[in-house]
Amino acid sequence: MSYYYYYPYVPRYYRQNEYPYPPVNIALFETSLSKYQQLIQHGNRLVTSLASSREQMYQIMYSAQEGDRDTVDRIIREIGVPTEVTTTFTPSGVTFTLFEDAEGLPRCCTLTMNLRWG
Repeated sequence: MSYYYYYPYVPRYYRQNEYPYPPVNIALFETSLSKYQQLIQHGNRLVTSLASSREQMYQIMYSAQEGDRDTVDRIIREIGVPTEVTTTFTPSGVTFTLFEDAEGLPRCCTLTMNLRWG
């Protein structure tokens, strides 16, 4: 006959290793959030301007159908959005991409808006 000895479980506490990552610094994240808020305002300005002018809508669609990128870019510049806007279009829609730079970090934030028209 064999006897088993049962020992109560005693949890062992191990010392955690040092945190393997650098200290958290939210400065750049905070700047990015601030710049993104500006991008949203600029995107709103672009959309509001286009939505309030049937003539601009027509001109952009007509120029895009003809492949006239210069006219599309000129219309977007005339709206007065102060950030860089890249426009791409297909037969079914247009994509506006707005970029914002932050303190030595080019294009830290990007806002992309896809709008359908066909």
